[in-house]
Amino acid sequence: MRKEIDRELLVRPDCLMFFCDDTGHEDFRDPRFPLFGIGGCAIMAGAIEQVLRGPWRSMKAEHFGGPDVPLHASDLKTPTQPQLDALDRFFREQEFCRFGVTITPTCKLPTGITAYHVVSRSLRKRWEELTPRVRPTPTEVAFIFEASERGDALVQRYFSDIVVTIAGARVPIHLGIMPKWAGDEALEVADFVVHAAGRQGRRWDTGDERFRLDFKSVFHANPLWSSFHAIQSLGGQKEARPA
Repeated sequence: MRKEIDRELLVRPDCLMFFCDDTGHEDFRDPRFPLFGIGGCAIMAGAIEQVLRGPWRSMKAEHFGGPDVPLHASDLKTPTQPQLDALDRFFREQEFCRFGVTITPTCKLPTGITAYHVVSRSLRKRWEELTPRVRPTPTEVAFIFEASERGDALVQRYFSDIVVTIAGARVPIHLGIMPKWAGDEALEVADFVVHAAGRQGRRWDTGDERFRLDFKSVFHANPLWSSFHAIQSLGGQKEARPA
């Protein structure tokens, strides 16, 4: 049975929350950034305020003009060094999961297979990899995507049949869409995660093997928190961990 998107979401404290955002275009229509990716952060619902939202708001209050000022990675054109240092500390010190999958046009896909299909299937593997590492053991799981005119139907199409099994038993699933105007800190964090993933995937695609500083801050803090794949072919991919 395909799951409908939840418009009003109520979860337990022991629900594992996956907050997801995308980068680029699923048909590679942006010539300046020919890449598509989905990524974000995951954390138990009962820990969101203390581990993620509170520290993020404090960081914005001190370095970005106020706790309620919207903060998006693509808007930081000329960040100051103190701002970069604050972001680096946040991602290195806060204990939540980070995940991402990217794909570029150099990956040749079979006829009838879309980039979104490939990314969505790999993304499920990232979720499966991270879920057993979370403590306490989740009793339910929620996948929250940032709303978009183009993306909502794709989320329904590619993720509504998802099944999660924990300790041998199926658990309840929530599939949600959160509007941009909600200004949720968890989705702002997800935006920075997928932005770092996309920039790193693009760098690798150009033949540059170096890790970007923002990628290292997000994905190298602790291997247990991170799961990232940059798909370069259907038989090959690069991962988050340092060489």
